[in-house]
Amino acid sequence: MLGRWIVAAMVALVLMMQSAQAQQLTVDPETIVPLPPRFDMEAPASDVPPEIARFQGAWIGTWQDDRHILVVEHVRADGHADLVFARSDSAFNGMNREWWRDQATVVDGVLTMTGFRIFRYAFDGPDRLYMTATLKNGAVTSGALVRTDPARLAAGDRPNDWPWPGERVRIPHLTVRTPDGTRPITLEGTFYPPSTPGPAPLAIFTHGSDVGRNQLRSWSFSTEAHWLRDNGFAVLAVMRRGRGSSEGINGEETFGRDHDGGLTDVSAGVAEAVEDLESAIAYGRTLPGVKPGKVLLAGQSRGGFLAMHYAGLKPNEVMGVVNFSGGWYPYGPVTTPYYTNAGRGAGANVKQLWLYADNDRLYKEDLIREYQQAFAAAGGNAHFELLHGVPGDGHLLRLYPERWRAVADQYLTSLDR
Repeated sequence: MLGRWIVAAMVALVLMMQSAQAQQLTVDPETIVPLPPRFDMEAPASDVPPEIARFQGAWIGTWQDDRHILVVEHVRADGHADLVFARSDSAFNGMNREWWRDQATVVDGVLTMTGFRIFRYAFDGPDRLYMTATLKNGAVTSGALVRTDPARLAAGDRPNDWPWPGERVRIPHLTVRTPDGTRPITLEGTFYPPSTPGPAPLAIFTHGSDVGRNQLRSWSFSTEAHWLRDNGFAVLAVMRRGRGSSEGINGEETFGRDHDGGLTDVSAGVAEAVEDLESAIAYGRTLPGVKPGKVLLAGQSRGGFLAMHYAGLKPNEVMGVVNFSGGWYPYGPVTTPYYTNAGRGAGANVKQLWLYADNDRLYKEDLIREYQQAFAAAGGNAHFELLHGVPGDGHLLRLYPERWRAVADQYLTSLDR
């Protein structure tokens, strides 16, 4: 009986090994962009104006930092276009990969497709498109695409390095080295050179806490970067350590707590983030087209807090701060003193713009006003906007540029560059 049991177990083990060997290797679903089996490509007729005809072809890139393909199959002289729209899976945005055929129009140099969003594509270079997607509630996301060979695309060819909205760069860290000590760790950055000839002042944009499922996601901040470029800046978006493809370990969640688990200290994480931002500033000043001198700091959530905090530490390096929904942790007894210190350090010399919404899911209105009052009472100089009626979660205010762009444009114009 025992012998039969051993034989049966060995057979089962062999079958399991064969089954394991037969399993297909998996692919990250967010790298797959489905397409139809063929494209119905047709060369533009002779009567199609060049400003319309140049949209025809295949384009590959990103939309809201996920993979996106656009194939414009036909264009006509009246601006009518037939196209294929395709996108990848996106766990963050809750979208499934899919493709569909649709129609669009080209008017005044912009290809527009309407539906659940209004998609607009405009040239941002000879073979490059900048795209925006606007929801009915006003939320705007964006991306960039480059021209590609439709025949190779239809055959299944895909680039190893998927096109990205800006230039990917690696930022050497000023203080942290790899475990073997041979080199500095590097942070992921996206650089947007000036849109006009001549050097331009540098703007740095950085993200929020980005923990959990968001930790390995890279952010291009292409919408904010184009806004800043339109206002005369070169832009460097930076992923702090342990986020996106940045090396190192994210230590920003290292909190001091008392015996009962209550929050008592966030200084270790704040200090780490300051080192990352300092490294980005030093590297950004070496990039082509960047003007020497003070920098503009901008950020979302924890990134907005970091911009304000850094300006208080080193006011002589900072021309201004744009703070979108800024905060480190929603607990006033520990975090409000940082706003007091930042106001005292930056004083009246660093003009700042603070943009918040009264329906922020993380930072309630009373706490936001507490932060602003502490900053102002200590001598800080910030134009404070608490906006009403932002759809959904007001913490995502930055996605609604029509609500803040006018005051933000005016603020940027007022800076001494």
